[in-house]
Amino acid sequence: MTAVERRLLYVSVSATAVTGVTVWVMKDLLPRRDPFSVLGHPWQPYVLAAHLLVAPAVVFALGLIAREHIVQGWKYGVNGTGRRSGIMTVLWALPMILSGYLLQIVTGDLSRRVLATGHLVSGAIFTALFAGHLVRAWRRRAAARRDGSAAPDAASVPGTSASS
Repeated sequence: MTAVERRLLYVSVSATAVTGVTVWVMKDLLPRRDPFSVLGHPWQPYVLAAHLLVAPAVVFALGLIAREHIVQGWKYGVNGTGRRSGIMTVLWALPMILSGYLLQIVTGDLSRRVLATGHLVSGAIFTALFAGHLVRAWRRRAAARRDGSAAPDAASVPGTSASS
């Protein structure tokens, strides 16, 4: 994975997580100023719009790293480290992405509530797993630097770039 791909992934996941949590807090946790309003905060529509604008960047970034990082890591692994957390992260991305798209077209109250809950849960799990996957990678690289050896990363996997 190149430095640009890595930055795009980190920034897009971070921005999407921050805007998503902010929408959730505004929508479900803040008390309504007006009992007849659906808004928990006056900025709620703008934060939701920001979430809808940055979320496709996560899908794009995952697609961008799919062949060299995700598929190769799944196929070959990296000495067994990070593989499980990476697989779990990608698997939880699927319901998060699907529910996010379906939320934009479903109109029934119950369907929207179920999808919103599923999107919130899968997004939180994806973000936590993604953060855990990064922590594992950083620890692995730090341990390799302390030991004086090259870090086992995607550079050792056939068909991947050496800039991981």
